[in-house]
Amino acid sequence: MNRQRTIALIGLAMMALSAASAYADDMLGLWKIIDDKTNKPTAFVLIYQNGNAFYGRMMATIDENNGLIKDTILTKKDKADALAGDPPFCGLDFVYDMKASGRDLKGFIIDPKDGKEYACTIKRDGDKLTVRGSLKGTGGLLGRNQTWLLASASEIARDFVLPNPAGFKPVVPKKK
Repeated sequence: MNRQRTIALIGLAMMALSAASAYADDMLGLWKIIDDKTNKPTAFVLIYQNGNAFYGRMMATIDENNGLIKDTILTKKDKADALAGDPPFCGLDFVYDMKASGRDLKGFIIDPKDGKEYACTIKRDGDKLTVRGSLKGTGGLLGRNQTWLLASASEIARDFVLPNPAGFKPVVPKKK
């Protein structure tokens, strides 16, 4: 009887992990970040998977004054000078170590402008992601939300081709 119960519990656990992974796979792809204060687009991020973790790599930034593409992963002009090594914004894995948790992803996000790190939860609702950054240790209570919209590479540039994330090696940024 105990053996049957153990086998049943293992089977249920495997089904739950499989379902969580399926929800997380639904978040893969290119997303446009909408600033929660100005309601204007600020950047494009590619959510990709490496092993059993998910990451968000900056593909392009948008000029806040004119709404045009400012920089891309192909040019890498602007630097995140609040982070160790002054890495370029574009190409930066600023969302990292995200793990599937039910219908959500949970992990970390770093603000490349000031180097502050936050706990992060990502939820999908149709063509939108709600990305919540919160102070660590608050259980998500103290923080703020951003909306990310499903995007296409042609929104960056007509001839822009997304790099294949299968070749990405995650690099977790550190504050100076």
